[in-house]
Amino acid sequence: MSKHAVNSGLIHELRIPIQTQPVTRLPIQRSIKRTKKEPGVLTHNPGKKAFTLFFNGDNLPVEATTLQAVSVDSVEEASEYLLLLGETCEIYLSVEYRIDNPELYASLRSLSYPSLSDWPSLAVERAVFLMQKLPFDLKSLVKSPIAITSDDQLPGRIDQKFVHKKNKANVLVSEIFSAGKLIYFNMLDDTDELIFDHASDHVQGMLMLEALRQGAVAMTHILGLSFDGQLALLNYNTNFFHYLERDTPVVLRAFGSFARDEKSEDRNITVYIQVMQWGKVCADATLTACAFGSTQRYQQQKERIEKISSRSKMQFKAKVSRIHEVQSTLKCA
Repeated sequence: MSKHAVNSGLIHELRIPIQTQPVTRLPIQRSIKRTKKEPGVLTHNPGKKAFTLFFNGDNLPVEATTLQAVSVDSVEEASEYLLLLGETCEIYLSVEYRIDNPELYASLRSLSYPSLSDWPSLAVERAVFLMQKLPFDLKSLVKSPIAITSDDQLPGRIDQKFVHKKNKANVLVSEIFSAGKLIYFNMLDDTDELIFDHASDHVQGMLMLEALRQGAVAMTHILGLSFDGQLALLNYNTNFFHYLERDTPVVLRAFGSFARDEKSEDRNITVYIQVMQWGKVCADATLTACAFGSTQRYQQQKERIEKISSRSKMQFKAKVSRIHEVQSTLKCA
């Protein structure tokens, strides 16, 4: 009985703080709810992310002069930028614009950053459109290994297996920096493969073309093609806008996407690359290639193409022979 009485007394004493604890925590719990983070990707104070999206017709804060701002026309376009840029972008709506467009505000509140492990695909054509509106990402690159001014040290060359080179000295793209789905390289200009017979005050176009090709090849492996896989170039379109100065870092900004063929293990990959210097686009290129998942698959395709090519050669030779026969007959006549 005495033991029971002692235990009851102890339990009674222990219960006292347990009963009063929730009372003292209530004000703290309420204050946490009041300071809850802003929902979704919307922001009241732009500038925390590298890029700030705002809608045409809205106004950015007057003090936000250093923003890397991008105007958008619709919720769909804003969601595409989220797919492209991930958590490096934010969406801003002024208070007045929110009040005037309540449905827009409700739609934007439902958006969220895509999961890095399961990002929905973005068509290359849309990525090209979005990237052509996108400013140079100075905020991210200043803190990255990528060189952007002549005072910066260039990063090392990417491993030669990414660009299918035996000699690393012939690699023309640097190690990468990624932000969202965009990949950044520095373009290098030192290689033994290309030798020009005259000095130039700007980077030669042929050197740029080879660097872009290497960048596209590297992208295929970054996106998941095994190093045992092979590529066959299908299309290569390039636009030149400005000369590239020597002795100033050149930045390549790239996006790539695989297009899977359900009937074949082969896949087409399209890569879009912008060539940037001093924050402006000096050239861009779109490269499309057929990606073979293995060397064996590439060899099978190569043999099939050689058979088709052999028949074409035989047909061409037969046409040439007939023309010679006709000309000989005319001379004899």
